[in-house]
Amino acid sequence: MILNRYEIFLKTAEIGNITKTAEILHYTQAGISHAIAALEKETGFSLLARSASGVTLTENGKRLLPYIQTLVNDQHGLSQAIYDINETVAGTLRIATFTSVSTQWLPTIIRKFQADYPLVEFDLLAGDYDEITERILSGRVDCGFLTAPVADPLVFHLLYKDPMNVLLPERHPLTRQDVLTLPEIKKEPLVLPTKGSDNDIQAVLNSTRGKTNVRYVLNDDLSVISMVSHGFGITIMPELILRNLNYSLEIRPIDPPQYRAIGIASMPLNRVSVLTKTFIQYLTDPSKIDFNELCS
Repeated sequence: MILNRYEIFLKTAEIGNITKTAEILHYTQAGISHAIAALEKETGFSLLARSASGVTLTENGKRLLPYIQTLVNDQHGLSQAIYDINETVAGTLRIATFTSVSTQWLPTIIRKFQADYPLVEFDLLAGDYDEITERILSGRVDCGFLTAPVADPLVFHLLYKDPMNVLLPERHPLTRQDVLTLPEIKKEPLVLPTKGSDNDIQAVLNSTRGKTNVRYVLNDDLSVISMVSHGFGITIMPELILRNLNYSLEIRPIDPPQYRAIGIASMPLNRVSVLTKTFIQYLTDPSKIDFNELCS
């Protein structure tokens, strides 16, 4: 995938680290630095401030960022329009995704899709639900994995109903029970992820009356799981996140059963490229991707 200096700048600003950006884009570190330096020479001022911890946008970089994003979006749109006119499924598909989908699903999805459509490249942007929604609405990505409900005017295609479970420390009194009810859960000290990553958990907790006893709020799911394993409280997590965990935990289902609905979201299909439509149709075709089998 050949990128121009504007695309490299956007990815570097998003990642905040030249070395990591080079790894993600399969460039050399010198290549990334050269592209940024060339853009800074073109503009006549610094766009990124360097430090030992990485890079951050300068004030001028922040001012130019939305214009460069619009330029890159327009370039992407032009490339896809040309492929559409030629009725070719090709180009770069920009997808926003969250952690459990990235780790559990995407390697298989990308491998299978590229086997059928070898002219397609993928550009992945990770984030929480709010960030994914904003990126689709702003045109920074073509589609994104989300859970229902989604914001208007996004279109949502259900892929999988992911069971929600309770995580408890070993030897917690509630481990004596085979299942747990929501009133029982809400009485316990809870450890939760931050706003934007907690939508599914809050939907479960808000489905029944009663005050919620939140003890800690942490930045990511793994930090939450670690705190629970050390006895600082309990939490609710989707089953997909819990696969291949190496923590000392007890897992119990919820009564009545609770789920998060995972799907692929995009702008209305009459406003997306042939590549995006083809990818969405591919995901929703059980003969191509069987998500029940993928999650077994």
